[in-house]
Amino acid sequence: MKFLVDLPLGGLAKWLRLAGLDATVTNFSTKRTDLPAPVPGTYLLTRQAGFRRLGRDDLLVLDANTPQDQLGDVFRRLKLTHQDLAPLSRCGECNELLTPVPRETALGVVPEHVFHSQAEFFQCPRCQRFYWPGSHPARIVAKLHDVLRELDNGGPHRRTHRKGASHGV
Repeated sequence: MKFLVDLPLGGLAKWLRLAGLDATVTNFSTKRTDLPAPVPGTYLLTRQAGFRRLGRDDLLVLDANTPQDQLGDVFRRLKLTHQDLAPLSRCGECNELLTPVPRETALGVVPEHVFHSQAEFFQCPRCQRFYWPGSHPARIVAKLHDVLRELDNGGPHRRTHRKGASHGV
């Protein structure tokens, strides 16, 4: 499954990548009518209501304001489950699949305490960022599971928030 994500939805694109889904950010314009041709397994994601008139099955016009609610909407509409995800297998910035690297490769690149406390390291082949297991990835995976659990429990496709509440995923 692949996603072409409208530029204003960059936060959603990052969370799709963290979920292990292929998400490329692009710029859609309602003034243009030359959206990419439909490709099986590829979905276009936008918040621009003007695109609804196209009536394309591969085009999801999202109403939610926050990345977490948008992610839940995408998961719900495409009926995605835990089995469809490969959390933390892609670079959150570049969208490339991460590659396992020998631990020694991280020496001198990652903070010293990280090198001494971690056994596994992964690297993005494009931007060269290093990744490792730890508390931050565990929180990311927990957030992804929370979104899916809410859908499994029949939760609304959009949550309401108190004024001033945190909206980040």
